[in-house]
Amino acid sequence: MATILLIAEEAILLEQLNTALRQLGHTVTLATEEQMGWMLFEATHPSITILSLDLAETAGISLLWKIRATDPEAVVIGLTGAETDEQYRAARELGASVVLQKPFMPADLDQALRQVSPPADSSGPSGYPMASVLVVDDEVPVLQFLRKALEGAGYQVWEALSGNEGLRQVCAQPIDVVITDILMSDMDGLEMIGVLHRNFPNIRIIAISGGSRYLDYCSVAKMLGAHETLNKPFELQQLLDAVARQVGEKS
Repeated sequence: MATILLIAEEAILLEQLNTALRQLGHTVTLATEEQMGWMLFEATHPSITILSLDLAETAGISLLWKIRATDPEAVVIGLTGAETDEQYRAARELGASVVLQKPFMPADLDQALRQVSPPADSSGPSGYPMASVLVVDDEVPVLQFLRKALEGAGYQVWEALSGNEGLRQVCAQPIDVVITDILMSDMDGLEMIGVLHRNFPNIRIIAISGGSRYLDYCSVAKMLGAHETLNKPFELQQLLDAVARQVGEKS
């Protein structure tokens, strides 16, 4: 079980998460503000830090930056209650391993913990090894929706808000399938597909696009190395079927 540092100002949140984590067998240390959280991080070197990003003013984001600057390998699960995507994006850019939107269900936290510390014999519902899927999209609601759907289907899911972040994720852990939007800021999906095809030939690529009256982006994606494409809007089952096919191609 993990040693977890839990940093949050909300007493009810602290109590609920502390109880849930201890029931799962984890060792938990609590902090209620930024300075105490930083001191305990330095003193205890937790295997996982769960950090509420809603600390006073921007203290949560500041503490995340400090943790990642000190230990780039630190595992941090961020919790955000912000109504806009700004806090979520900031946390992802600073390297938070997972970001959960409040309110969340206990199953969401359990899945996040499994994602950042998967057991050596992790497997999906069928008993086969759990496939790892990276979703790349610059729209936060789309990321969150696809992540929940894929996790519900038994996959281990990673997220990225841009092509550059997607490539960093690919370099950081084994990825079986990449699902990427095509039109994004920063590095777009087409450029990332080309890089993946040249440098990570074992990764299966699914490209999704809203289409254009001027250019067939899906056809271009296939030319660059995408193994499968989907035009928006598509049914969720179509995507799950595509992922299952690509996982099957790897095995």
